[in-house]
Amino acid sequence: MSRRAKISPAFEPFLAESGPRDKREAIVVYDPQVPALPPLKGRLRTLKQRLDAIKERAQAHESTILGAYQEQGSRQAKDWLDVQPVGEGTLPVATVEVTRATLQILAAQPGVRAIMPNQQIHLVRPREVEFARLTRQERQQGCTWGLEQLGVPDLWPTTQGEDINVAVLDTGVHGDHPSLAGRVKQFVVVDPLGRRITTDQSFDAGRHGTHVCGTIAGGTTSDGVAIGVAPKANLLVAGVLIGDSTLQTLMEGLSWAIEQGADIVSMSLGFRYYEPLFAQIFDMLIAQYGILPVVAIGNENHGNTSSPGNAYSAFSVGAIEKMPRGSQVDVAFFSSGASLVFPGQEPNALVNKPDLVAPGAQIYSCIPPTKTPSGIYEYTYMNGTSMATPHVAGVAALLMAARPEASVQTIIEVLRATAVHPRGDTRRPDNRWGYGLIQPAAALAALG
Repeated sequence: MSRRAKISPAFEPFLAESGPRDKREAIVVYDPQVPALPPLKGRLRTLKQRLDAIKERAQAHESTILGAYQEQGSRQAKDWLDVQPVGEGTLPVATVEVTRATLQILAAQPGVRAIMPNQQIHLVRPREVEFARLTRQERQQGCTWGLEQLGVPDLWPTTQGEDINVAVLDTGVHGDHPSLAGRVKQFVVVDPLGRRITTDQSFDAGRHGTHVCGTIAGGTTSDGVAIGVAPKANLLVAGVLIGDSTLQTLMEGLSWAIEQGADIVSMSLGFRYYEPLFAQIFDMLIAQYGILPVVAIGNENHGNTSSPGNAYSAFSVGAIEKMPRGSQVDVAFFSSGASLVFPGQEPNALVNKPDLVAPGAQIYSCIPPTKTPSGIYEYTYMNGTSMATPHVAGVAALLMAARPEASVQTIIEVLRATAVHPRGDTRRPDNRWGYGLIQPAAALAALG
């Protein structure tokens, strides 16, 4: 790979106002040089042994690559350049200081795969719906319209996501919510400097993370309405969207999730710039760790997409809504989607995003207790692709629990293959529906 291909195009604006020796923080992804390992297969994987092998090899290789860069770069910059590993060496990623000149020196190091600026990340912010009581239909059917639309309750006699760990990288979670009782197994806060902060009491810096967790694994409301797709899945929650979060914050959260044994990672977040090199991280999560990353595509309307959901290897999700009349659904007006070409990447061809769509408008789920003039609310409706994303994460948990021998790549392929596009298979995938609306029962049947 050429030096140019390793350096994110986002560096051009990132370094635009910096002098030749001004230092900026970057994230470097390197090849851990781990020997070929057998494909990971769902819950049957020996993740602990694999992590130990990756960490041992990665730390040794990291020392060689970053040590050489630090020595050469510091001479060029005429100042010491700081290098800090991310996490416990689980992900082959580090935070480094670069200048205009030393960026090229870093890219020249053997084993470096990608260099990205450590810029801010943000929540894929939902469009909130006014507080309202449950609709009569949801009360009657005993679940949210999203669960009903996907036929999720029909799968519960077979699978409810037992023993599957879903990591949620978001604003945190109000783990004491009655609909999440016993479901939040691990909680950590990652501050803007990338430091992990543990606390006995989980909390939500907003309301978004709690809402997402409820859709993935929430229980039943006091009105008897089920809100969670996989009510017996475990939630591992990292508050990475607290304060001025950066790419380093996200990498630390991902590393933590891997160490906790995550099977799925749900991310409803984005960058304020286009970042094609994040595809390297998705490739690692799937191939090396057997983890399925599910990412919101964004709420910027059709013709736009949000990184990292628009990386070619991302498993990205758009949103559908119920139409005002009848039982039909359509892609929500706010749901992003576009056709992209990734020069120099494999495959070097047209890529359509999102991959799938799922219910994402007027989604009812739990929130931290919120006081309003009309009372205290613990549930609300929200709109957004960040409401569709947890539906897909929850469905993946159902499939993994039912078919633990299936690899992550197999689950991805089955979810795409069984999705339904309203205009038939010849239109799949496009940049509105992707492969289509997710079909949990058909996907489970296709897994055998």
